[in-house]
Amino acid sequence: MSRVLFAIFAGLICGVLGMRQAQRLKDSSLRLHRWEILLQHLCLLLQESSLSLPEAFRQIASENTPADELLRRLADDMQQHPLLPLPQLYQSEGPEGPILSRLMDRLSRGSLDSRVQAVEQAAQEIALLSASTQQKVQQDARMWLTLGWTCGACLTLLLL
Repeated sequence: MSRVLFAIFAGLICGVLGMRQAQRLKDSSLRLHRWEILLQHLCLLLQESSLSLPEAFRQIASENTPADELLRRLADDMQQHPLLPLPQLYQSEGPEGPILSRLMDRLSRGSLDSRVQAVEQAAQEIALLSASTQQKVQQDARMWLTLGWTCGACLTLLLL
């Protein structure tokens, strides 16, 4: 009896691992899409030029996603440490990291027009990255899901 339960649990673990990997891929795609939306809103707020950069970060970071939390943390850090440059406060993470690092560097200096242009370019880059990964993510997520459950079924049969 314990051998059967062990085999079933081993198969379930493989299936769950496949589901987890598929979810990671989907989360990555959603994160890129969220950054695209945030940068578009930031561009509009900068064009109005009515808010400071930390206030603009707080204004656009309205949801509870990692991207929004990062912007809120950056806004807090900018106000607590006003002498530190923005690129030093930002730490890159994920596939959008290099794009956002360049953006933070360009946001820390220059005229309003150059800052707006930097945000527009970063939004376009992330939009391209998001579009290119969406189809790949759907295919790969389905593949990981199928692979996890297929390996789980095979492992269960082998252990029985």
